[in-house]
Amino acid sequence: MKLHHPVEFGCGLLNNQPMGFYHPSVLVEDLKRHGLKALPVDINRSDVRCLPEALPPPPPRSTDLAEGPPSSVAALPRLPTDSSVLKASTVPVNTDYAMRIGFNYVRDLGEDGRKAIVNEREQAGPYRSFDDFLGRLRGGPIGPRAVRNLVMVGAFDALGQPRRELLWGWQERWHGTGLRKGIDKQPELRLNGTAPSLPHIDDFDANQLEYRISDLSTGHHLIHFCRDRLQAVGAVETKQLPKIRNNQPVRVAGLVITRQAPATANRIRFFTLEDEFGQVNVTIKPEIYERYRRVANRQPILIIDGVMQRQDGVHSVLASHIEALSGVPRPAQRSHDYR
Repeated sequence: MKLHHPVEFGCGLLNNQPMGFYHPSVLVEDLKRHGLKALPVDINRSDVRCLPEALPPPPPRSTDLAEGPPSSVAALPRLPTDSSVLKASTVPVNTDYAMRIGFNYVRDLGEDGRKAIVNEREQAGPYRSFDDFLGRLRGGPIGPRAVRNLVMVGAFDALGQPRRELLWGWQERWHGTGLRKGIDKQPELRLNGTAPSLPHIDDFDANQLEYRISDLSTGHHLIHFCRDRLQAVGAVETKQLPKIRNNQPVRVAGLVITRQAPATANRIRFFTLEDEFGQVNVTIKPEIYERYRRVANRQPILIIDGVMQRQDGVHSVLASHIEALSGVPRPAQRSHDYR
């Protein structure tokens, strides 16, 4: 199913979490590396659950420009995809559809809140603005924390209203102009001039917010934003590891997605690191683990020195030194540790 129906396969996995060994963000990154497009939460396009969404046709060839695009095709936003990811993909995918993340990946929204958003949209049409959304949903099952999370994850981005501006005044909009019981109306403070414009959310901030609210990223992998620093210290990208010979020294780095200590492994630890191109398994012997235990268990992004090990077509790194990549905000993504 993953080979012939990857979008449906991905939606099914995400809609049935928790169900397995890997965190949802790991599943999404794997699907993206195989050419699947993941689209973020959108107030007018997302459904209660993750669903396939038709992508627009490719742009017309130069010989067809005079005729113009077909008028019957609605314009849908496409998520920019790193060309290196597409080149690395060896699995054919159905490029006519993408996976739209559903409202089930917005914290604090709840099943009733998800259904309320979709039902109101189906009955009265798309939401025209943030204020329109508040006016139509106020008094329903959606609480203020869910509204804040919808803003933070970018659900209203397509409506053209910057997130920081919405966050600045969302509570006033949500509660309306009514007075709290027992509090007299205060004199209105008037200031001359206009309020300064707030900066837009950049790619890194959007990445962190999506991890925090949805536990995944439809855009760049977190390590993408650390790549320059990792290259400066000589860390090898996972896509380059097949070129490393057996027993050759190597430095790898990535986000820790699993930490395992099987009872039958004689105290040997097995970590899996992930970057924007793939994963690498790391074997840590007891003496190395004890030396770097605090860093290995507490830091989300690790830089590991070791030697390449190859056997039966499988490669891993035998660790000799472990350190953390400092100065990086702790990601919201959780690793699968010792379970």
